[in-house]
Amino acid sequence: MTKIQKKWRESKIDLSTLQLKEIQTYKVISYPPAGNDVFDCVGTLKSGENVNFIIKSERGNFANFDNEIKILNTITDFPIPKIIETGKINNFRYIVMNKMEGEKLSDIFNENKDVDKKKYLFLYGQELAKIHKININWDIARQRDINDVPSTEFYKDLNDWECKTIKYLEKTKPTIVMDTFIHGDFHYGNILWQGYNISAILDWEYSGLGFKEQDIAWALVLRPDQKFMDNLLDYKAFLEGYNSIEDFDYIKLKWCLINGLLHFYLINKHQKNKNYLSKVKKLIEQLKNYDFKHVL
Repeated sequence: MTKIQKKWRESKIDLSTLQLKEIQTYKVISYPPAGNDVFDCVGTLKSGENVNFIIKSERGNFANFDNEIKILNTITDFPIPKIIETGKINNFRYIVMNKMEGEKLSDIFNENKDVDKKKYLFLYGQELAKIHKININWDIARQRDINDVPSTEFYKDLNDWECKTIKYLEKTKPTIVMDTFIHGDFHYGNILWQGYNISAILDWEYSGLGFKEQDIAWALVLRPDQKFMDNLLDYKAFLEGYNSIEDFDYIKLKWCLINGLLHFYLINKHQKNKNYLSKVKKLIEQLKNYDFKHVL
């Protein structure tokens, strides 16, 4: 069942001026939150067939639609959207694709107390490992600033604990090798489920050859209001699933996780979400002070 989201910001494109090539008529029924503008639509194809589809339009230079389009037209062994058409309006690219059905883990865990959480997280980890085993010749994946040590020029008014953690990251930064095909944005919001089966993997803009452990960490980093991945047992379940198919470097993953968690801590520290900040700080200290492989 579609979860209806109200319009929460003005989009960069005016849909009233967008005439699609393959779809005769349509209307927007929901506005899913995302980095780019996303419109959940229903409409009629020129063939007369009713269709539920997504329009995704870029908001800025961070979008890499060329890469996503190429990926969606290349990969065949994973549940991914099929492209209906692409184009440009007012200098903004858009992609029209079929809507993939399913629920996010955040909704599954919030709405159903009887689900096997450990099983879900195990399968979640397994799926990322399967992606990392894709043997494909691709460009280096686009990198986020968050992949590197937090900049003291960008993050101001740092306290003693924050400064010490940054110094720890600078001192322990591992050698980074971009030799694995990664998804690049493999977090719970981009993975849909039907029962215990993954029904869709979305948003492949950041995919390409990249740093395996960084991709794993991106899936594990705790986001605000997230009710899982807030403890080491959840990490363990995910990593057991991953490790059942593919191996990884524990030391590198430890660094990537602490680095990612600190970025999210610094980004959100002025939002007055004390419970979230406390959880993130606890995770960082647990990972810093114990042998990572032993803990997990």
